[in-house]
Amino acid sequence: MIRLALAYLFRRPVQVLAVMGVAIGLCALLTVNSVMNGLIQIDREDARGPLADLLLIPAQPNASQASSRWENYQKALAQLQSSDGPIEAVSPHLMAYAILGLRGGESLLSRTSSSDVNGVQVVGIDPDLELQTGGFKRALKDSRIYPVSNVENPFELPEESPFARPGILVPDSLARALGFRLGETIELGALPPLPPVGEPTLSAHNARFTVVGTFRPSDYEMGMDRLYVQRTGEAGLRWNLLGELGPNFSELLIELKADQDPETAKASILAALQKANLPIPGENQGGALETWQERRSTYLSAIDNERRVTALVLFFIVIVAAFGLFATLSALVREKVRDLGVLSALGCSPFRRGTLLFSTGALGSALGTILGYGLARWLAQGDRLERLMASLGIEVFQSDLYVISGLPTLWIPEQAISFAWAAFALGCLFTLAPSIRALLLSPVEALRYE
Repeated sequence: MIRLALAYLFRRPVQVLAVMGVAIGLCALLTVNSVMNGLIQIDREDARGPLADLLLIPAQPNASQASSRWENYQKALAQLQSSDGPIEAVSPHLMAYAILGLRGGESLLSRTSSSDVNGVQVVGIDPDLELQTGGFKRALKDSRIYPVSNVENPFELPEESPFARPGILVPDSLARALGFRLGETIELGALPPLPPVGEPTLSAHNARFTVVGTFRPSDYEMGMDRLYVQRTGEAGLRWNLLGELGPNFSELLIELKADQDPETAKASILAALQKANLPIPGENQGGALETWQERRSTYLSAIDNERRVTALVLFFIVIVAAFGLFATLSALVREKVRDLGVLSALGCSPFRRGTLLFSTGALGSALGTILGYGLARWLAQGDRLERLMASLGIEVFQSDLYVISGLPTLWIPEQAISFAWAAFALGCLFTLAPSIRALLLSPVEALRYE
């Protein structure tokens, strides 16, 4: 049966072309999908930016609980940073929003509609702790405009001066857009956060800072409006913009140890907070404890949907190729009517006649699937696809238009095998109609065909 199916499949070139159509369609699907996976992997890494594995926004304490101060949380989480604990490092952030006044624009700070002022997010950090979490160290090292001379002490002033203001780090893109210079003094007009219920209202402050360096975050959104300063002390955000009545911190970045399950770590953190009588985030008092993926869920969902839509569109190539297999097998039934009649006269049952045609189509679909999968797997390894495109004179992502170069590929075996099985099943599905026709063929009518 298999030998006869092979003879039917390869006797005419048109059937071989149908098999090659399935192979090329599946190869195109898997190759483009591997490129999409590579781009999504880069997007996921860039979307994370300076975020750590977990982010904790404290809930507002009630009268019976400890206040939301960094020292209380540091003490509560210290036990989870032991050798057998899930936490690698914890870093506090103090967030504030301010109006950035440019040179000569001090008088315009009250006019937020002016193009000479910009709304920015000012983040107070502890440098020694921040370097252990998220992507802050990488952002400092990747700076292209004014990289800091000492990563361990990024707020160090370029020169000692009694008139120097506290140091501030600005992103490369903002420094380039607004023309900041190293050592330049900029003014910030604070927009203080709302105080907890029952506490006095905070007063807005203006403060001046000296640009001591730049950083280059992978996340574009944070790279346009985020500034870093010291969190506490006379050179810190709380002292200069928020005042002593301001909050001690706004959120915690929590870096987990390798191979730690985020959900298990969450449970351990919540138990530690409850033991220390600190408010549990996510309940009626507000706050949150989430992974960086949950924080960026909208963006990550968007790029995952883009991958699914692209895969769906490309799968139509496989459908068209399967139509070609259907057409050739239908023509094969018409051509082999007499052969089928002879087989019937020799005692071949209708089921076996249908099985013969179905085996021919399934064999062609299997060969096309194997060829397409193997070729796509070969192209996705290393930089073979990029070198192939270069040899054809094709530059997919032009370096002057895109932030990536080359063709990043990421082969996910489970995903590729699923697509391959779907292509094979589709080919088999399209061979059912010719197989049923061969099954229902009358021997008398088949022998009279000639």
